[in-house]
Amino acid sequence: LSYLMAAEGDRAIGRAMTQFDTAPTMTDRLAALALLAMTESAAREAALARFYEAWRGDDLVLDKWFAIQAGVAAATTLGHVQALARHADFTLRNPNRVRALIGTFSQANPLAFHDPSGAGYELLARTVIALDAANPQLASRLVTAFGLWRRLPEARREMMRETLATLARHPGLSANTGEMVRKMFTAAG
Repeated sequence: LSYLMAAEGDRAIGRAMTQFDTAPTMTDRLAALALLAMTESAAREAALARFYEAWRGDDLVLDKWFAIQAGVAAATTLGHVQALARHADFTLRNPNRVRALIGTFSQANPLAFHDPSGAGYELLARTVIALDAANPQLASRLVTAFGLWRRLPEARREMMRETLATLARHPGLSANTGEMVRKMFTAAG
């Protein structure tokens, strides 16, 4: 199906919807959903909405729903992730949910995370600060997404360095997260 989607584009959306609707296994259904999520189509919105309604009570499956959307390599993903961070089923009290949305976005989706505006860096920094008091281990793990800052083009490198500096200046940062921020500053990339 992924080959058909790559070769036929919009013409294969119907096939992906058929697989989504008739998949005998969760693996097949998730594969179809991930492919549909990469499109800008009504089928994308319909599949995401139907999947959410069907599985909203199952945290593990819902984590997949968040991760699939955060992993879409598209210019619109940053806005989608910002909206999902305000979703009723997103909470910083669920570490798996944070990893699914923010971890996938910042560590597995370089196109969206390194948005030219720097908003991806700001989203991660705000999440780290909000999460740090309750779960410093996860907050410090998320900071590792800033580890390649020295390798970036100058404009993005400067935005990421400034975001790290903002994190370093934040009062009350946990020892774990503070140590990781310092390591990212000294990381060679």
